[in-house]
Amino acid sequence: MSHPGRTCGRPGCDEQHTRLNPRSPVRGRNKHNILAERLEESFRPADRWGASCLRPSGRKEVVRLFDRRRVVKRWGRILSIAAAVALLPVVCFADDPCTKLPDLWLPPDGTPGLANGGISVQETTGDVCEGGEVTITVTIDNLSCGDAGPFDVTVTYNGTTTLIGTQHVDGLPGCEYTVLIFVWDTTGVLPGDYRIVACADTGNDVNELNENNNCLTIETDLWIRPNEPLIEVEKVDVDTDGGPVYRGDMIRYEATLRNEGCADMEDGPEHEFTDVLPAGVSPTTYVGATSGTAAFEGDTVVWDGGIPAGGSVTITYRVTVGADVEYDTEICNQGFATWDGDGDGTYEKIEPSDDPDTPEQDDETCFTVEEKPEGPIPLSGTIDAPTLSEWGVILLACLLAIAFAWRWIRRRVLTA
Repeated sequence: MSHPGRTCGRPGCDEQHTRLNPRSPVRGRNKHNILAERLEESFRPADRWGASCLRPSGRKEVVRLFDRRRVVKRWGRILSIAAAVALLPVVCFADDPCTKLPDLWLPPDGTPGLANGGISVQETTGDVCEGGEVTITVTIDNLSCGDAGPFDVTVTYNGTTTLIGTQHVDGLPGCEYTVLIFVWDTTGVLPGDYRIVACADTGNDVNELNENNNCLTIETDLWIRPNEPLIEVEKVDVDTDGGPVYRGDMIRYEATLRNEGCADMEDGPEHEFTDVLPAGVSPTTYVGATSGTAAFEGDTVVWDGGIPAGGSVTITYRVTVGADVEYDTEICNQGFATWDGDGDGTYEKIEPSDDPDTPEQDDETCFTVEEKPEGPIPLSGTIDAPTLSEWGVILLACLLAIAFAWRWIRRRVLTA
C-alpha cells in the first residue's frame, strides 16, 4: 500500500524525485528535459511501494552524460568558428575562373580607370629636326578578365605602311595594362607632316573578344623639319578707318614671315620679300619692319634681312585706295618670300603669302571697295522724345485749368 503524498516511500525520495523528475511542475519540458527523463527511467529501479526512485549511481551517470554533451557541444562551436576563420581567406580571395577571351585595346591618351588607378599615355615628344629622335609612348590595356598570351606591338608612320619599331609582350593578364616606349630615329626620313599609328597583336596571335580596337592614331601631324631655312608667309589687310572699305580709305598690310626650318635664313644679295601693289591702290610713305630693312621701290614693297631658325619678322606698309575705283571692285594681291635654301648663293626657294582668314592655302589677300552712303545716315531704332520735369507737368496742368476756366467764364458772360 502506498502512502498518499509520497512517491516511493523512502525518506528524501520525494525531494529528489521533484528535483530530477522532468515531469515535475518545477521544471519545463524541452528536448534536454525529455532526454533526462528517459535517462532517469533507465536508471530508476522499482521499490516495494510500486514506485521508482533514482539511484545515486544513476544520478551521477546522468550528470556525467549531461556534462559530456555540453563539452562536445562547446567544442563543436569552437571548431566551427575555427574552420570558418581558416576558410575565410579562401572564400574571399578565390578568383572565379574567367571563361572570357582577352580583349586588347589602346585607350586614347588621358583615359582613366586603368588598373591601380592608372591613366593611359599615348603621346610623342613632338616636332623634331630632320635626323632627330622622337620618343613615342604607347599604352596597351586588356579590357577582359581573360589573360592574353604573347603578342607584338608595332608603331608605324604614313598610316600603317612604314615601320618605326616592334616590341614583343610576353603576355598581359586580364584587367591589366602595360606601357611601352619606342624611339624613332628620323635619319633619312624626308621633312614633312606624319601620322603615327600604334597597333597591338599585329600578328593575330591572340584570340580576342574584339579585334577592331587594336590600333590607335597617336599623332596626326608630327612634323619633321628640314635642316635648312623654311619660310612661311601670312598676309592680312586692315582698313585704318574701320568698317567697309571706301574710295580714298587707307589700307594697312601686315606680312609676317616665319622660319620654321632648322637652319637660319641669311640676308643675301637679293630681296627676301617682295610685294607688288595691285591696281587701284597707291603707296604711302609708311613702311617698316620689326627687323631688317623695308622700303617702297615704286609700287613694290621690298624687304631685306635674315631670320633665325624658329624666328619671325613682320613687315607693315600702308596704301591708299584710288578715288576712281569702281564700286564693288575686289582688290587682291600677294607677296612672295625668296631665299637660298642650300647655301649655293642662288635663291631657289619661293613661298607665296597666305590669307589666314580663309580656309584655302597660299591664297591672295583681298578686300572689296564699297559705295559710301550720301547724305545723313538714316536713323534706325527708337527716338527719345523730349519730356517734362515734374514741375513742368504741374505748371502745364495749371495753365490748362486757367485757360478752361477763362473760357467758361467768358461764355457765361456772353450768354447772360
